[in-house]
Amino acid sequence: MMISLYARNKNGAARYVTITDRQGNLFGYKTLTVTTGSDFLATRERNFTYATEAEMQRALRGMIDRRLRKGYSVLYSFFAPGQYGELPERVAARQS
Repeated sequence: MMISLYARNKNGAARYVTITDRQGNLFGYKTLTVTTGSDFLATRERNFTYATEAEMQRALRGMIDRRLRKGYSVLYSFFAPGQYGELPERVAARQS
C-alpha cells in the first residue's frame, strides 16, 4: 500500500505526505512509514509499529482522514487487492 497526498499553502508551496505499509519486521509487527516534506531533499520519515493488522488499519484510516480534513488532496495511491476494505474506493474518490 502506498498513498501520496499534497497540500498547497497560501503562497502556492506544496507539502507532501507519503504513507506506506511494510512487511512485518523481524518480530512480525505491522509497520506504517510516513514521509513528509516540502522539498525532496529535506524530508522527515517516521515509523509506526502496531501489534495487529486491525490496529494498523485503524491508524492508517485516521492518518488519511486527518489530512483530508486539513485540505490535502490525493496525488497517488496503490492498494493490494482485498486488503483494505472500502479504503481504496474512498481514497480514489478524492484523487485529483
